[in-house]
Amino acid sequence: MKRLLLTTILLVAAVIGCTAQKAKNVTVTTADDFIKAIAPNTNITIKSNGILSITDAIQRTNIRDISDMDWDEYATLAPGAYCAESPDGMGLIIVNVNNLTITGGGSEMTHIQCTPTYAEVLSFFYCNNVTIKNIMAGHVETGTCSGDVVFFKNCKKVLLEKCDLYGCGVDGIWMSDSDDVTVNKTEIHDCSEDYVVIRNCNNVLFNECNMRDCGGGLNVDEESTVEYQKCDIDYNDDYADYDGDDYDYGYEGGCPQDLMEAMNGAGRMFEEKLNNSLANGALYEVLDCGQIVIPEDGDKYAAYIAQEIDNDVEYEFVFLDNIDVQKGEKMFFGNCHVIVNKKEGRFSYEISGNELSSVTAITGSGNNLKYSHGKDKDSLKKCTKQEAMVHFEFDTEMTDVEAVRETDEVYPWG
Repeated sequence: MKRLLLTTILLVAAVIGCTAQKAKNVTVTTADDFIKAIAPNTNITIKSNGILSITDAIQRTNIRDISDMDWDEYATLAPGAYCAESPDGMGLIIVNVNNLTITGGGSEMTHIQCTPTYAEVLSFFYCNNVTIKNIMAGHVETGTCSGDVVFFKNCKKVLLEKCDLYGCGVDGIWMSDSDDVTVNKTEIHDCSEDYVVIRNCNNVLFNECNMRDCGGGLNVDEESTVEYQKCDIDYNDDYADYDGDDYDYGYEGGCPQDLMEAMNGAGRMFEEKLNNSLANGALYEVLDCGQIVIPEDGDKYAAYIAQEIDNDVEYEFVFLDNIDVQKGEKMFFGNCHVIVNKKEGRFSYEISGNELSSVTAITGSGNNLKYSHGKDKDSLKKCTKQEAMVHFEFDTEMTDVEAVRETDEVYPWG
C-alpha cells in the first residue's frame, strides 16, 4: 500500500511538472500584444500584414524602464519584457525568459522595426532556449547607425531560422557570453558595420546563410568557437581584416568596433552633458593619444576620452568639456590636445595614452589674466605664464570642430 501511494505521488508530481513546463501558444497581430505576450514557456505566433513598430508599442504598453541598471544587474530581474533608453529613444530588452519561440505566422516574413537608430531591434539577456523564425527585422532609417539588429548577452540554446536582418543596424547579430547558437537559412545585409560580432561564445553555427552588402565582415574574437556551413559571405574589400588582438580595423577613417559599441551604451552621459535626449549623432576623431568622441546636438558639443577598462575591450568615457557654438565658444583638436575657448577662459586638455594628462587654464581678461595648471579641472593650481603657455604651443595645426565636421576627417555616427 505504501509503495502504491508513493508511486501515485511520484506520478502526480511528474504530471504537475510537465504541466508547468508545457508551452503556451499565443497568436498576436499587433506590436503591443507581442510585447505583452513575452513570457517564459511561450510560443508566440505573429500574424500581421503590416510592419510592427516596437518603438510605438513600448510607449503604449508602459513596460518597466531599466535604463538605470547595469547589464549584470539584469540577471536579478523577473522574466519578461523591459525597455532601456538610448540617445534617440527606447529599445526593447527581453530578460530571463526561457523557452520562448517567436514566429512569423504568414506566408511572408513578419516585419519588426525599431525607430531609434541607437537601440537594438531585439535584445536578449540571460535567456535560454530561444527560437526566432520567419522574422524580418531592422531599423526604420537606412544607412549608418549604432544599434544592432539582434543582440544576445549571456544566452544559451538560441535558434534563428529563415530570418532577414537588415541595416540600418550597425551589426546584423551581436552576441557575447552565449553558447549553442544556431543561425540557419538567414540573410544579413546592408548593415553599416559587420554581419556578426561574436565575443566569448561557444558552439556557434551559421548554416546556409547569405551575408551581403555590409560595411565589414565577420568580427569574431579568438575565444569563440564558430562554424560556417554552406554560407555565402560577401566581404567588403574596403575593409581590412579584423585583428583580434587590438580590436580595431585598419581602414582609413575607421573607428574601433568596441569603441562604437561603447558609444552606443554611453548615451546617458552624452545626454547629461548636452541636456538633450535627442542628440542626433556623434562626431569622433581618433587622435594619436586617444579617441575623442563629440556628440553633436545642434550647436552644442562635448569632448570625451574613451578609456579601456582593466586592459579589456570595454570602454568608459572621461568627460573633458563642452561648448555652445551659439555663445561663441570654440573647440579645437590637435595631435594630443583639445583646446576649449569659453567665456570664463581658455583651457588646454592634454591627452597621453588614452588618459587625461593635464589641464591648463587661462582665465580673466586684459591685464588681469590668471594662469593655472593641474591634473584635471578640479585640481587647478596657480602657475606662471611661462609654465602655462607651454601647453598652448603645438607643432601641429589645431582644427576647429565646426570646420571639420563637413570633411572626411570626421565621421557621423547614428
